[in-house]
Amino acid sequence: TNIILFQKLKPQETNKFKAVTVDSTFEITKIEQYLKEKSIQMEQSKLDDKTFVLADDRTLALKQKIEEIGKPLKDWDVKIYRGVITGFNEAFIIDTETKDRILKNCKDEDERKRTKEILKPILRGRDIGRYYYRWAGLWLIKIESGWTNKNRGKNKPEEFFKMMFPALYNHLISFANLKTEETRRKGLLNRDDQGDYWWELRDCDYYPEFEKEKIVWQEMSQEPSFAYDRDSYFTNQTAYIATGKLLKYIIGILNSNVSHFYLLRIAYSLSNQANRWIKQYVEQIPLPTITPQNQHIAKKIESLVSKILSITQSDDYLSNSQKQEKVKELENEINKLVFELYDLTPEEIKIIKSEIEK
Repeated sequence: TNIILFQKLKPQETNKFKAVTVDSTFEITKIEQYLKEKSIQMEQSKLDDKTFVLADDRTLALKQKIEEIGKPLKDWDVKIYRGVITGFNEAFIIDTETKDRILKNCKDEDERKRTKEILKPILRGRDIGRYYYRWAGLWLIKIESGWTNKNRGKNKPEEFFKMMFPALYNHLISFANLKTEETRRKGLLNRDDQGDYWWELRDCDYYPEFEKEKIVWQEMSQEPSFAYDRDSYFTNQTAYIATGKLLKYIIGILNSNVSHFYLLRIAYSLSNQANRWIKQYVEQIPLPTITPQNQHIAKKIESLVSKILSITQSDDYLSNSQKQEKVKELENEINKLVFELYDLTPEEIKIIKSEIEK
C-alpha cells in the first residue's frame, strides 16, 4: 500500500521529499515520533520513471551498481513462462488416485495408452522450495486447444472426444453435472480459459517448454525459491518456469542474497511479508555476464549448485538437519562468489544483508 501526498507545483531540480516504510513497530498514537525517527530524505530526481524505489542514497547507489555490472535476465538466452491456466483446476488437475481410477475405467489398452499420453505430472507453487521441489502426486489433463478439430474428421466434436476418451469424458462431465452448484457448471463449460471446446485447455504455444530442463519457482515467497527441474514437470499458474542456457549459473545468482536484495527494491510485498516473484520483476534482475576474467567464478557457482541439487533431491532432505546445514554452507560459498562478481565492498555487503534480514 502506498500513501502519497502531492503538491501541485513544478518541482525544482533540487527538490527533496521524505518517505517512510511502516513496519511492525508502528503505533498510531506515536505517529509523529515514528515519522521523525524512521523517515528518510530523498531527492525527487532519484525517482525512476518506471518504479519508485524509496531508499537512502547508499542503497540507491548499490542498486545502481548492481544494474551497471549485471545484465537483466530478460536479455539473456532464457525464456520465462507462467504455469498452465486451466480455468477449472478441480477438474483438470487430479491426484494419483483419480488418475489410476480413470485409467482403470478405460475400455481397452488403446484408450489407456491415449489417456496416459495426455496426463502430465504438475507442480504447484507451494510444492517448490529453494533448490528443491516435492511433487504432490498431481496430474494435469492436457488436451490442447485445437486437438479436437485437428483429429475429429467429420465427427461431431463432443461425440468424438467421448469416443476417444470415454473414461476421461466421464470424469470431466461429472463436474458439469453437479446440479446443485450452478457456478461449477458455468466454471467448467463456460470458463474463459479454455480451448475450442470445454474439455480443451486454452491456446498456448509454449507447452513443449515444460518438457525441457528448466528453472521453476513459486510466484509468492519470502525468499528466493528457485529450483532446478530435469523431470519434465508442468506447473500451474502459481509458478513460473525458465528455459534456456547457463541455467545452473543463473539459478545460483537468482537464489543469492544480491538477487533477493534487488527484488526487494523493485517489487511489492504482500501482507504476510511474501514477495511476488513474477515475470515482470524477475526478468529485471541484473546478472553479471560471464567473461574470460570471471569464467572461473561462474564455473565454481555451477559446481556448487550441482552439489546443492544432489543433496536437496534426496528424499529425506526436508527432515535431515545435517543435509540442510550443508546446503546452507554451500549457499554461503555461492553468496561470497556472487559478491565478488558484483565487486561489492564489505559495506555494500552489510547493506544487502541488513535489508534481507528485516
